[in-house]
This record gives sequence, structure tokens and C-alpha cells, in this order.
Amino acid sequence: PGPAATELEELVCDWLRQMIGLPETFRGHINDTASIASLLALAAARQRLREYRIRERGMAGRGDLPTLTVYTSEQAHSSIDKAAITLGFGLNNLRRIPVDDEYRMDPQALEAAIGEDLAAGLRPVCVVATAGTTSTTSVDPLRPIAEICRRERLWLHVDAAYAGSAAICPEYRALMDGLEEADSIVLNPHKWLFTPVDCSVMLVRDVETLKEAFSVVPEYLRTADTDVTNLMDYGVQLGRRFRA
Repeated sequence: PGPAATELEELVCDWLRQMIGLPETFRGHINDTASIASLLALAAARQRLREYRIRERGMAGRGDLPTLTVYTSEQAHSSIDKAAITLGFGLNNLRRIPVDDEYRMDPQALEAAIGEDLAAGLRPVCVVATAGTTSTTSVDPLRPIAEICRRERLWLHVDAAYAGSAAICPEYRALMDGLEEADSIVLNPHKWLFTPVDCSVMLVRDVETLKEAFSVVPEYLRTADTDVTNLMDYGVQLGRRFRA
């Protein structure tokens, strides 16, 4: 889409941000699916480890790069596994944290797993919490998880693809307590908000880190409108259709 369509997409995403009660620091764009949004979020989390220059040097065969670990619950969506595979974390370094009797991630088990990995010389990178699991619609305890992430300086991504839209209703917003503490969030209007597939909104607190992860602008893609947002800088795709 051109600049006008991009501006409309940003505006619509900002309306959704306001509707679910997130602060103005979040900026959004639309992807085709939550699977892609979660992959982009994990890439941004990895990019925040700037001291390792992973974008330039990669992850293979490096003695100076500790093993990077990602954490999610036993009930998390399989798209998180695919993101770990695609980005080179590997399934062996995706920690599946036990859940409680209501199928929510156990924050104490999360904290223990992070501590064990740190003691072993590994580098925790990101926690993926779920707001609305596919099997039971359980919502992980976001605020305690966010407190752990803040203390350990980990990126918190919330997969709210299924139930995140419920936060529009004031009477359900308490279920998402702590959502505003996330670094990135994905929710799918094509689930509860009656929009056609495919429409998956990604909201990011530090959008510049996401841009650092993906922006590649060769001469043939340069334009004179340098102040205009170009959504190719915030993901893998160059061509994309209008979804707003």
C-alpha cells in the first residue's frame, strides 16, 4: 500500500489500541496471521541483544554467544514453536513452563526455569504469555509474568490472538490485567471482531527495535519521502495488501 493506505492502517491500529486500553507508546500494524506477528516479536526480542550483533553476525558457530532461551506455557500455540525453529533458537531452547489447575502459566515455575538457565550460563531472551489459549481460552497471569520479565530484562510478548479482543469490554478487561506491561501483543480482529481473514494486529511498545531487526533499504527501494512510515521496515514482506 501507498502512504495514504499506510496512514489509515496506523490509524485503525491506534483505534484498537485505545479500545483495549493500552498506552500511547504502542504502535501497530496488520499482518496476515498471529503466527507471523509472534515470529516478528521474537525477532525483535533477539534484536534487543544489541551487544551480540546477531543481525550482522548471525548465531552459528559463535563462542561469544551464549545459548538463547525462550519461555512459554505448556498450553501455548504451536506457532511459538515454529517461530523458535525459524529464528534459530531451536525447540530444545524453548522452555515449556508448567500450568496451574486452570491451565495458566505458573509464574513461580517460570522464575525457577529462568534462574536455572542463568545459573547454567544461558541467556534468557523472551517470555511468550498467552491471553486465550486455543484449547481452553485460559489467560496467563500477565502482571506477575511482566514483573519477572522486567526484573530479568526479558522481552514480554503476549499472544492475545484469541481472547485479546475481549479487553474492549470494560467488564472483561480485568482478565487482561498487566497487558499494558507487554513489549509486544498480537490480537486477531478476524476472530472476534467480524473482519475477514486475514487480519492480525501486532502492537509494539518499542517499534524502533522491530525496525532495527528488519529494515533493509537498497537503492531500488529508496524514496524521497523519508519521514513516511514504510511497513516493509517492520517485517519480512515487501509487497503487502491493504487490510485496514
